Amino acid sequence: MKRYRLSVCKGSSCRAGGADSVHAAAREELTARGLVPRCELYRGGCYGFCHMGPNVVVREDTGRKKDPLSPEDYQLMGWEGEVYYSAMTAEKMRRVVAEHVQQDAPVRELFGQPDSDSGEE
Repeated sequence: MKRYRLSVCKGSSCRAGGADSVHAAAREELTARGLVPRCELYRGGCYGFCHMGPNVVVREDTGRKKDPLSPEDYQLMGWEGEVYYSAMTAEKMRRVVAEHVQQDAPVRELFGQPDSDSGEE
């Protein structure tokens, strides 16, 4: 059974777009489904995709020791098992917890595209 680290951006644009309710929904859903032992939930810094937020990153916890100087709390690392979700809502977050975390099935239709150019400034 896989373990995960789930990070909800706490940057100002994501918070303005509802990141606090996304984080609350993740916490509630993880608790209700008994998944807290399998998924560490935290608030990440700005991932730099503000126009696509609220942003959520789910990483498979492979047991890699956490480096306190690692940029992983505010940068996509490109690691195997890392998934980036954009334009998240509380309802989408509940689905990510139910499918990605509980069933080990990432929700592909909600994947973000951080290298795409939206044309927004």
